[in-house]
Amino acid sequence: MIKPWIIIVIILLSLINLSALGTLIYYRCCPPTPSNCMMDKTMDHGCYMKEHLNMSEEQAANLSKVEKSSRSITDALAVTMKEKRIKLVEELMKDEPDSSRIEEILRSVDSLQANMQREVVKRLLHEKNILTPQQQEKFFSLVLVQFCTEIDSIKKTQCQNNKSQ
Repeated sequence: MIKPWIIIVIILLSLINLSALGTLIYYRCCPPTPSNCMMDKTMDHGCYMKEHLNMSEEQAANLSKVEKSSRSITDALAVTMKEKRIKLVEELMKDEPDSSRIEEILRSVDSLQANMQREVVKRLLHEKNILTPQQQEKFFSLVLVQFCTEIDSIKKTQCQNNKSQ
Protein backbone atom coordinates (compact mmCIF):
# COMPACT_ATOMS: atom_id res chain seq x y z
CA MET A 1 0.00 0.00 0.00
CA ILE A 2 1.31 3.49 -0.94
CA LYS A 3 1.72 5.83 1.96
CA PRO A 4 -0.56 8.90 1.95
CA TRP A 5 2.31 11.41 2.05
CA ILE A 6 3.77 9.91 -1.17
CA ILE A 7 0.46 10.52 -2.93
CA ILE A 8 0.38 14.10 -1.64
CA VAL A 9 3.94 14.71 -2.89
CA ILE A 10 3.09 13.26 -6.31
CA ILE A 11 -0.02 15.44 -6.57
CA LEU A 12 1.91 18.53 -5.46
CA LEU A 13 4.71 17.90 -7.97
CA SER A 14 2.15 17.33 -10.72
CA LEU A 15 0.47 20.65 -9.93
CA ILE A 16 3.79 22.48 -9.98
CA ASN A 17 4.70 20.93 -13.34
CA LEU A 18 1.28 21.76 -14.79
CA SER A 19 1.62 25.35 -13.59
CA ALA A 20 5.06 25.64 -15.17
CA LEU A 21 3.76 24.15 -18.41
CA GLY A 22 0.79 26.52 -18.41
CA THR A 23 3.09 29.52 -17.88
CA LEU A 24 5.39 28.37 -20.67
CA ILE A 25 2.48 27.92 -23.08
CA TYR A 26 1.01 31.30 -22.11
CA TYR A 27 4.26 33.13 -22.83
CA ARG A 28 4.77 31.24 -26.08
CA CYS A 29 1.26 32.07 -27.31
CA CYS A 30 0.92 35.54 -25.81
CA PRO A 31 4.38 37.06 -25.34
CA PRO A 32 4.42 40.35 -23.47
CA THR A 33 4.66 43.37 -25.70
CA PRO A 34 8.24 44.60 -25.69
CA SER A 35 8.77 48.16 -24.62
CA ASN A 36 11.38 50.40 -26.13
CA CYS A 37 11.71 52.11 -22.77
CA MET A 38 11.98 50.16 -19.58
CA MET A 39 12.77 51.86 -16.31
CA ASP A 40 16.00 50.29 -15.20
CA LYS A 41 19.45 51.53 -14.35
CA THR A 42 20.59 51.60 -17.98
CA MET A 43 17.47 53.24 -19.37
CA ASP A 44 17.15 56.87 -20.33
CA HIS A 45 14.80 58.76 -17.98
CA GLY A 46 13.36 60.90 -20.80
CA CYS A 47 12.59 57.79 -22.85
CA TYR A 48 10.66 56.20 -19.98
CA MET A 49 8.72 59.39 -19.28
CA LYS A 50 8.04 59.94 -22.99
CA GLU A 51 6.37 56.56 -23.21
CA HIS A 52 4.23 57.09 -20.10
CA LEU A 53 3.33 60.75 -20.58
CA ASN A 54 3.04 61.05 -24.40
CA MET A 55 5.77 63.67 -24.53
CA SER A 56 7.48 65.22 -27.50
CA GLU A 57 11.07 64.41 -28.40
CA GLU A 58 12.11 67.86 -27.15
CA GLN A 59 10.43 67.32 -23.77
CA ALA A 60 12.09 63.90 -23.42
CA ALA A 61 15.49 65.37 -24.23
CA ASN A 62 14.99 68.17 -21.70
CA LEU A 63 13.93 65.68 -19.02
CA SER A 64 17.00 63.59 -19.72
CA LYS A 65 19.23 66.65 -19.29
CA VAL A 66 17.59 67.49 -15.95
CA GLU A 67 17.87 63.88 -14.78
CA LYS A 68 21.53 63.59 -15.75
CA SER A 69 22.56 66.81 -14.04
CA SER A 70 20.59 65.88 -10.92
CA ARG A 71 21.88 62.30 -10.95
CA SER A 72 25.49 63.44 -10.72
CA ILE A 73 24.69 65.42 -7.57
CA THR A 74 22.50 62.76 -5.94
CA ASP A 75 24.97 59.99 -6.75
CA ALA A 76 27.78 61.97 -5.09
CA LEU A 77 25.59 62.59 -2.05
CA ALA A 78 24.69 58.89 -1.87
CA VAL A 79 28.34 57.86 -1.97
CA THR A 80 29.23 60.34 0.76
CA MET A 81 26.30 59.12 2.87
CA LYS A 82 27.49 55.53 2.54
CA GLU A 83 31.00 56.54 3.54
CA LYS A 84 29.60 58.29 6.63
CA ARG A 85 27.54 55.22 7.50
CA ILE A 86 30.65 53.06 7.22
CA LYS A 87 32.39 55.40 9.68
CA LEU A 88 29.37 55.10 11.96
CA VAL A 89 29.55 51.30 11.92
CA GLU A 90 33.30 51.42 12.51
CA GLU A 91 32.72 53.63 15.53
CA LEU A 92 29.94 51.37 16.81
CA MET A 93 32.23 48.34 16.49
CA LYS A 94 34.84 49.82 18.81
CA ASP A 95 35.10 48.39 22.31
CA GLU A 96 34.26 51.81 23.69
CA PRO A 97 32.42 53.86 21.04
CA ASP A 98 32.64 57.61 21.39
CA SER A 99 29.05 58.91 21.71
CA SER A 100 30.03 62.43 20.66
CA ARG A 101 31.67 61.03 17.50
CA ILE A 102 28.52 58.99 16.81
CA GLU A 103 26.38 62.14 17.17
CA GLU A 104 28.72 64.03 14.86
CA ILE A 105 28.43 61.33 12.19
CA LEU A 106 24.65 61.17 12.58
CA ARG A 107 24.37 64.95 12.14
CA SER A 108 26.48 64.67 9.01
CA VAL A 109 24.25 61.89 7.62
CA ASP A 110 21.14 63.94 8.47
CA SER A 111 22.56 66.91 6.60
CA LEU A 112 23.39 64.78 3.55
CA GLN A 113 19.89 63.29 3.54
CA ALA A 114 18.36 66.77 3.73
CA ASN A 115 20.54 67.87 0.81
CA MET A 116 19.42 64.78 -1.12
CA GLN A 117 15.76 65.64 -0.50
CA ARG A 118 16.31 69.24 -1.62
CA GLU A 119 18.01 68.04 -4.80
CA VAL A 120 15.13 65.65 -5.57
CA VAL A 121 12.55 68.41 -5.02
CA LYS A 122 14.58 70.77 -7.23
CA ARG A 123 14.65 68.08 -9.93
CA LEU A 124 10.89 67.48 -9.66
CA LEU A 125 10.24 71.21 -10.04
CA HIS A 126 12.49 71.38 -13.12
CA GLU A 127 10.71 68.38 -14.61
CA LYS A 128 7.32 69.87 -13.80
CA ASN A 129 8.22 73.01 -15.77
CA ILE A 130 8.93 70.91 -18.87
CA LEU A 131 5.51 69.21 -18.82
CA THR A 132 2.03 70.35 -19.80
CA PRO A 133 -0.61 70.50 -17.02
CA GLN A 134 -2.07 67.14 -18.13
CA GLN A 135 1.38 65.55 -18.19
CA GLN A 136 2.16 67.05 -14.78
CA GLU A 137 -0.93 65.40 -13.31
CA LYS A 138 0.04 62.01 -14.71
CA PHE A 139 3.69 62.51 -13.73
CA PHE A 140 2.92 63.25 -10.09
CA SER A 141 0.42 60.41 -10.10
CA LEU A 142 3.31 58.09 -11.09
CA VAL A 143 5.43 59.56 -8.28
CA LEU A 144 2.63 58.95 -5.77
CA VAL A 145 2.18 55.37 -6.97
CA GLN A 146 5.90 54.77 -6.44
CA PHE A 147 5.77 56.15 -2.90
CA CYS A 148 2.59 54.23 -2.11
CA THR A 149 4.07 51.00 -3.42
CA GLU A 150 7.04 51.44 -1.09
CA ILE A 151 4.80 52.29 1.88
CA ASP A 152 2.41 49.42 1.15
CA SER A 153 5.25 46.91 0.97
CA ILE A 154 6.76 48.12 4.25
CA LYS A 155 3.66 48.82 6.31
CA LYS A 156 1.24 46.40 4.63
CA THR A 157 -1.20 49.27 4.04
CA GLN A 158 -3.45 50.25 1.18
CA CYS A 159 -1.98 53.69 0.39
CA GLN A 160 -2.56 53.24 -3.34
CA ASN A 161 -6.27 52.60 -2.82
CA ASN A 162 -6.61 55.62 -0.50
CA LYS A 163 -4.89 58.02 -2.94
CA SER A 164 -7.19 57.12 -5.84
CA GLN A 165 -10.32 58.22 -3.95
